[in-house]
Amino acid sequence: MNHKIQNSKRTPIITIMGHVNHGKTSLINCINKKKKKEKGNITQKINIYFIKTKYGNVTFLDTPGHEVFFDMRKRGINITDIIILVIAIDDGIMPQTIEIIKYSQKYKVPLIIAINKIDKKNYLQNIKIIKKKISIYNIYPKEWGGNNYFIEISTKNNTGINNLIKTIFLESKKIKLNIKKKKPTYGIIIESYIKNKLGIITNIIIKNGTIKIGDIILSGYKYGKIKTIFDNNNNKIKKTKIPMPVKILGFSSLPKSGKKFLIIKNKKIAKKIAQKKKKIHIKKKNEKENKKNIKINFSKFNSKKINLIIKCDTYSNIQVIKKLINNYIKNNIYNIIYAKIGNINNTDLLIANNSKATIIAFNIKLENNIKKNIKKFNIKIKFYNLIYKLIKDIKKISKKFKKNILNKIKGRAIIKNIFKSKNNSNTIAGCLIIKGTIKKNDFLIIKRKNKIIHRGKIKSIKIFKNKVNIVKKGNKCGINIKNFYNIKIGDIIEVKNI
Repeated sequence: MNHKIQNSKRTPIITIMGHVNHGKTSLINCINKKKKKEKGNITQKINIYFIKTKYGNVTFLDTPGHEVFFDMRKRGINITDIIILVIAIDDGIMPQTIEIIKYSQKYKVPLIIAINKIDKKNYLQNIKIIKKKISIYNIYPKEWGGNNYFIEISTKNNTGINNLIKTIFLESKKIKLNIKKKKPTYGIIIESYIKNKLGIITNIIIKNGTIKIGDIILSGYKYGKIKTIFDNNNNKIKKTKIPMPVKILGFSSLPKSGKKFLIIKNKKIAKKIAQKKKKIHIKKKNEKENKKNIKINFSKFNSKKINLIIKCDTYSNIQVIKKLINNYIKNNIYNIIYAKIGNINNTDLLIANNSKATIIAFNIKLENNIKKNIKKFNIKIKFYNLIYKLIKDIKKISKKFKKNILNKIKGRAIIKNIFKSKNNSNTIAGCLIIKGTIKKNDFLIIKRKNKIIHRGKIKSIKIFKNKVNIVKKGNKCGINIKNFYNIKIGDIIEVKNI
């Protein structure tokens, strides 16, 4: 490979992926020759870099490695031309490694394997192990007759980095990256967020054409006029000369991350398209809402769950935290009242007070004008800027909450009499309900002299000869306990929340 490798007409978009702490951001720092330290040494958002190398310009996306950032990584795969999969020698093939391989194959994105930390001992032996394990997924090195480059690097010692950059341009020559002059300017929304005094900032990657101040930008049903453009070094520019990543000010409302954008000729056309798309969006949303159970729609303030209000800096972080709460934690004890971008305001405090909700504040600051109201209403606010600390707290709270719920007695009865059914096949407990309510199919425990002698389920309940589903405090009934007959007068039946 020689120095004269030329960049394609369009800058290749390279996404760096891999398991957490395998050296993705360190690799970017080596290529960029700048040090950027992430909070807690973990990448929590898609970072974009436009880097000039001696072989040409490259756009790099650095994606989070933690499992809860799956949607962000998937978005990176949809945008990218080539994936660099970073695998650390000491860890080898990990869950996120396999996930990335499968998605690169699904979306047919070329894959370059960067084996990192070759400064470690026994690295040659570990490289052989990695190559053997990764071959299970039909990823074979060039020297084995395969299609994938395996580049050995050390981000610690800056070894193999130049070779990796050469390989990127060699691989990019196989991809059609030509700019289509007859097509309009378009690209991808990477992230959108609100910043004090500036307004809505949108990180975009231009994939075709160029943009300038005054252009009308449209994404979905969101549009606006570009007022300011920032380049990769946060310098203000009037226009872009080539397709590249930039930050812009101009959208009137937050566009959705991962969506395509277009530059439209004038505002009237953009408005017309946006209104049409908005009608379709509202229709689909209403159809989706109508399919939901009515009880769910109206049970926003649930006393049997932990009510949460989520406030974040970006749309992506809202998605990550909602997914974490809904899926990452297995038990269904959280109720998200709403999740929004922006700082905490007085409306949030009012709703939190009425619903006894905890506010989760991620990567946002507290404004001075609402501090008094927080003390006044005694609102619980938890501030985070690291995802793993949020995960730790969610796990801890859910475990404690679930334990309290499970220990809360829903109903209690004392056995006053014992009866046999007509065919003597069942033993019926003649009970008096002394607390709460007891229902058919409830899980129960039976206590004798304060010791648990049985855990089971209520098969059926009768009041006189009539079958019933529920019995309240103060009433007598006959309870048929499933597969348990060794009951005695004076035994206590307790039903708990499960």
